[in-house]
Amino acid sequence: MSTAVAIVGATKVSAALASLLRGTGGDLQLALQTDRATSDLLAQVLGETGVAVLDLPQGESRELARALGAWNVRVVDLGSDLRVPQVPCGFDESYAEGKRLVSLPSAAAMAAICAAGALIEGGLMFADRLLVTIVEGGASTLNVQGLAAQVADEFGWVLEQRGGKPQRRLGIVTRSPGEGLLALVQGELGNEEAQNVELLRRSQLYGPDWLHGCANPGFARVAGSGVAEVSAESDSFCEWVLASCAIDPVWFCAHAALRTLRAVAG
Repeated sequence: MSTAVAIVGATKVSAALASLLRGTGGDLQLALQTDRATSDLLAQVLGETGVAVLDLPQGESRELARALGAWNVRVVDLGSDLRVPQVPCGFDESYAEGKRLVSLPSAAAMAAICAAGALIEGGLMFADRLLVTIVEGGASTLNVQGLAAQVADEFGWVLEQRGGKPQRRLGIVTRSPGEGLLALVQGELGNEEAQNVELLRRSQLYGPDWLHGCANPGFARVAGSGVAEVSAESDSFCEWVLASCAIDPVWFCAHAALRTLRAVAG
């Protein structure tokens, strides 16, 4: 029996997710796609076995998610409202299994976690005084300084959800021509083994088949896909590790949301 899914939002990511859902076959069924919806309408469409995906502007998800919880409807939130300690992070999808409410990080934070998460958890990169640099394609006029602070906060939120302690992290966001997103995470060597570049790169590929290793992650190879290209370098003289990851910020997020949907739906 397929699980009914409702998508509430009008972003490029929610549109891409709807496209993926239409091609999934029998396990998930797109029952509703709309810019806005009330909790009672969603509860009527989904029942207690469906899942609502919220991709709404800042300030609009929190109350709707709370109301859906009262209806016993499961929720996957793609916006920024629920990236708080009280709400589980559903990235990657293994952390969403059995949850009724999860929040997903932004594309930038996902890329940073793909680059350095496994290295930090494995003790190869020291988790304090991290520099997270995001290079985004396009000529957006968004508040770059505000995005930088948001990326650093989100990166910390994901790590702390996984049991890490609060640490000092600095975010930088810059623009580049073309499309795509590149995350660079620089931190101190966690131990002597971190001087081994091959070990670093093997550790980044901790299991998911959507993680691909290469010497120089680039936009072109990941465009339109759910793949993350990762790599790492180390400098024993300066005692730092540089981890990198390239993703398509729309399609990678859509594929991540689909995998999380499946984990939440069971």
